[in-house]
Amino acid sequence: MEKQTLENNLKLIINYYKEVNLLLKDIYSGVVNKDENRVILEEFLDYIWLENTEETRLCAYFRLIDLRENSLVLYMEKNKFSQEKIDEILDLSYEYTCDFHMEIQNDLIWFVEKNNLLTPFYLDVFKWVHLVWKAFNSFFLPWRNHIINWINRDLEKKFDSDSDKIMDFLNENNLFDLWHFGEIADRSYSALVYDENSELKSKSYLEVFDFEINQIIDSLDIFISNLELLEDEIYNSKKYYIDYLNAIKNAFLEKNVNNLVFKWSLVDEAWMQIKTPFQISHPLEFYEDKYRKAVAPEWDLRIKNEVFESVVENDILNMYENIFDELGKTKYEKSYKYSLSNIKRVQLYISSPVLNYSSQLTWLNSAQVVPNDDVISDKCGKKIFAFPEMVLENKRSNPFMKLSSIIFDEKLLDDYRNFLFSDSKNFYKVYDIETLGHEFGHNLWLDLDTETIMNKETWVFKSIEEFKATTWGLVAYFMWKNDDFELSKKLIIDHIVRTIWLFAYKKVGEIQTYYCEALIHFQILLESRIITIIDNKIWINFTNESYEYLKETYLNHYLDLINIYLNKVDAMVFLKKYTIKEWLYYMPQNEFLRDFVNYFYSIYEKYWNEVDNNISKEKYVNN
Repeated sequence: MEKQTLENNLKLIINYYKEVNLLLKDIYSGVVNKDENRVILEEFLDYIWLENTEETRLCAYFRLIDLRENSLVLYMEKNKFSQEKIDEILDLSYEYTCDFHMEIQNDLIWFVEKNNLLTPFYLDVFKWVHLVWKAFNSFFLPWRNHIINWINRDLEKKFDSDSDKIMDFLNENNLFDLWHFGEIADRSYSALVYDENSELKSKSYLEVFDFEINQIIDSLDIFISNLELLEDEIYNSKKYYIDYLNAIKNAFLEKNVNNLVFKWSLVDEAWMQIKTPFQISHPLEFYEDKYRKAVAPEWDLRIKNEVFESVVENDILNMYENIFDELGKTKYEKSYKYSLSNIKRVQLYISSPVLNYSSQLTWLNSAQVVPNDDVISDKCGKKIFAFPEMVLENKRSNPFMKLSSIIFDEKLLDDYRNFLFSDSKNFYKVYDIETLGHEFGHNLWLDLDTETIMNKETWVFKSIEEFKATTWGLVAYFMWKNDDFELSKKLIIDHIVRTIWLFAYKKVGEIQTYYCEALIHFQILLESRIITIIDNKIWINFTNESYEYLKETYLNHYLDLINIYLNKVDAMVFLKKYTIKEWLYYMPQNEFLRDFVNYFYSIYEKYWNEVDNNISKEKYVNN
């Protein structure tokens, strides 16, 4: 098979994947109609022992098709389910979702094989990524139940849910994994267990999850053996795939917790060498554990799918050079060179995630930048993955929710929906600026030990890092390429809607970092007077004057943040300018903003699972 033939066939695979997903989205009809799709939702509800109502069918749709648990959790919390019962139902929903999507992905592989769309080597990559899923899927629930539902809750009970005290306890008792230079790492590849004296100890995943990890290792052994019998005549990358799979296996076999970060950095290094359109995900790159950042089991396959040409990297580099000229490159030479090198070595994969397993069945990313190991990034760069087509289709297919109509002014919401349904070209431009700008923005204003130093005292680096990332994409556009007034308006409307929706993550573990990001954006948006709050609704005031003031306001706040990073000041110094911690959660410093955030969350808990049936999508689809 010729390379061009293979890459043409990838389009057929992606189109088949898209058609299947459109059929899955049609299952929403079963929420309100007595049709064949209702049977699918009712079978799911029977399996997880929930009553069959319009609300629970909507929860079933979001869990089974959108792969989101939050609607199910809100329903159970609202109906006073015990935590034990919530955990049990979430486990059952995960099991059912795994089996449901296994059948769909079996069909995809059958389609690929039947139509001879791949070389033998890449057909085996497809098949064995899929078969290894069984082991990764089996690992996820034991991982979550042990680390998130048991150990973390025990710590919260012991320290009255005071995260500062929990982090101090973990630090004082050496319960974090160590980084390359013996310092505390920003993530863990281990789990805590109680010893015979009821003291917490850190142990490798192999020791804590022996059965599950050995299943993964056995599957990887077969995967490797199969690939060794084949040749990659298209991309000549056989060695890189095998090196990567061996590195994963060796990392899982490591028992010395002080060697875990190093062993997984070798996985990162091997993974960075795979540059084909077939990207097996980094298996441990998603954090759910808000204390030790224990990395969750993740496994999937992404196929390159260039639905648009990204231009944000050039804008970001131009702006980066411009600002550093003002700051003085020689003053911060180490940071300047480190960040510039990372940006220039980024591998960008605009992709479709055609196979999803394990933690990916509880949360799908809109984009990712990996690896998170700065030593490896210094050596090899990073990969950025973007899934714009999936994001757009999900936004278009989901029902209009009552919460949106309560929170946003009708005109703002109308403009947002018109943009979403009738302007794919500009949607991808906005995605490029805001989402890919976010991923590229993670690379800037850093050197090798920036995060370690800024996170050392108060552990809140991630809570300002997400703001830094998004804002750089915005600022680069504002300052470098902003002559399209209509595109600018669509960007700001999308940014406003995203910011407000992030308030929903207030109580969602590790995703609280995005909630903190939203609190900072919210203050800047109000300060710039681009939005106002009238009768608890968000109104937009987009004029030439307000837009110019917004750009100036964002740049001033961002320059303040840059100085925090370049001087490696503790992240809390920046965060506390915008937020105050009220018991478990950060809230806006400003009392007026705080009242609105409280209002939003109360409405969110009450109305999240209610569809707005007063507005038809036909109004926008046929526009």
